[in-house]
Amino acid sequence: MEQIKDSLSGMTTLDDEQKTRNSVDKALDILRIVAESDEGLTLSDVARSSMLPVTTVARHLKTLERAEFLFRGDSATYRPGRVLVQLGAQTLSRYSLYELAEKHLKAISEYTGETAYLAVISGKREAVYLRQVESSRAIRHASWAGKTIDTTGTAIGAALENDVGPRGFACSRATRVEPDAAAVAAPIMNSSGEIVAAISVIGPSFRLSEQDLQTYGVFIRKHVVELSKQLI
Repeated sequence: MEQIKDSLSGMTTLDDEQKTRNSVDKALDILRIVAESDEGLTLSDVARSSMLPVTTVARHLKTLERAEFLFRGDSATYRPGRVLVQLGAQTLSRYSLYELAEKHLKAISEYTGETAYLAVISGKREAVYLRQVESSRAIRHASWAGKTIDTTGTAIGAALENDVGPRGFACSRATRVEPDAAAVAAPIMNSSGEIVAAISVIGPSFRLSEQDLQTYGVFIRKHVVELSKQLI
C-alpha cells in the first residue's frame, strides 16, 4: 500500500511539473508574439496568433502585465513593458559587438543608401536582428530590429552559415521572407575564426541591380573584416 501511495505521489509531482512547464511555455510564447509586433496587439490578436483559448491568453496577459513585462495601452493593445525593455537594454549593453557595429552600419547605410542590419544566430535556421541603420529614402526596407526571421534562402542566413562565395559575401533576391526585396550580407568572425554575427543590406528589388549587390558586397566585406579585427 505504501508503495502504491509513493507511486501515486510521484505521478502527481510529475503531472504538476508538466503543467508548470506548459504554462511557462504558453506565457513565453505570448510574450514573444507581443514583443515582435510593431503596432501592439489586442487580446483577440494574441489568441489568434498563439492559437490558444482567449481565456488562457487573458490570464497570461494579466500576469505579464502585472509583472510589467507587458503593458496595455488606451486602445486595449498590448506592448512590451518597462521590465522587458529594461532587460533587453541591459542584455545588449553587454554585447561589445552591438556598440562596435554602430559606425560600420552607419557607413554602410550611407554608402548604399539602403537599410543596414546587424544580426546573430538565434536558433536552427533562425536569426535575430540586433541593430539597424535605416535608409533615408522614402521607399525603404521595413524596420526589423528585434525581430527573428527564418533564414532559409536568405543572404543573412548564408552569411551566418559561412555559405559565401570567394569574395566573402552572399546575395539573395525575392526570398520567401522578403519576396520584393534584395539583400547582400557578410559574416563577422571572432578571434577563434567562429562566425558570431553578420551585417546585411536590404532594399527593394527594383532598386538593387545585380551589379549593385556585388559592389555593396565588397564594401560590406571590408567593414566586417575591420569589425572582426576589433573583436580580437
